[in-house]
Amino acid sequence: MKHVYIYLLNTMADWETGYILQGLTAQTMVGEVKYQVKTVGITKEPIRTLGGMTMVPDCSIEEVSLDSVGALLLPGGETWKEEVHQPVLDLALLCIEQKIPVAAICGATLALADLGVLNKRTHTSNSLEFLTGLSPTYTGSSFYVNEMAARDGNVITASSAGGLLWAKYILESLNIYSKEVIDAWYGYFSTGRMEYFMELMEASQN
Repeated sequence: MKHVYIYLLNTMADWETGYILQGLTAQTMVGEVKYQVKTVGITKEPIRTLGGMTMVPDCSIEEVSLDSVGALLLPGGETWKEEVHQPVLDLALLCIEQKIPVAAICGATLALADLGVLNKRTHTSNSLEFLTGLSPTYTGSSFYVNEMAARDGNVITASSAGGLLWAKYILESLNIYSKEVIDAWYGYFSTGRMEYFMELMEASQN
C-alpha cells in the first residue's frame, strides 16, 4: 500500500492538515483504502506544533522508500529556512521528478521557492511578497496566482487560508474518488449545506 506522508516539523501549523486528513478517511466510505497516512520526521524525535501539540513521527526520513510514497505533504511552519529540512526537500525533488504529488502550504511554499521548483510552475503562497521578500532564488513571479490554492501537474501549493482547496487538489491528484464524490465533499465543507452531504453519501455508494 502507498502512503501519504505528512512531514512533521517543529513549529508545524498543525491545523493546515485537517481537511486532507478528513478527506482521506472517506476511503472507508467508498470501500477501498488505497493510501494510508504516515507521519515522517527528520528523526523519530517528538516535535512541538504551533498549536501546542507534541507529535511523534511514525518514521524518519531515512526510512522512507520512494516506492512507498503516494504523496508528500509539507505543512507550514516557522522553521522552513533551516538547513535541517534539506533531507525532506531532497525527497520532494525526487517525488516531483517521478510525478508523485508534492503539496506545500503556507511556509512550506517558501521552501519550494528556495529550491527553484516554483520558478516555472503555476503556484500560490501567502502572498507574492512573501516569496519575493524571503527567497533569494525565486524568479517565478509571472507564474504566481492570487488564489488560496493552485495545482500545476503534481505540485500543489496553498496559502495559510487555503487548506480546504489544497485538500481538494490533493484528493484529485491521488485519483481515489470520483469527481462526484470530491465535488460533493468540497461543497459540503465549503458551505455546510446538507444537500452536499447527501450527495456525498449517494456518490460514495456508486
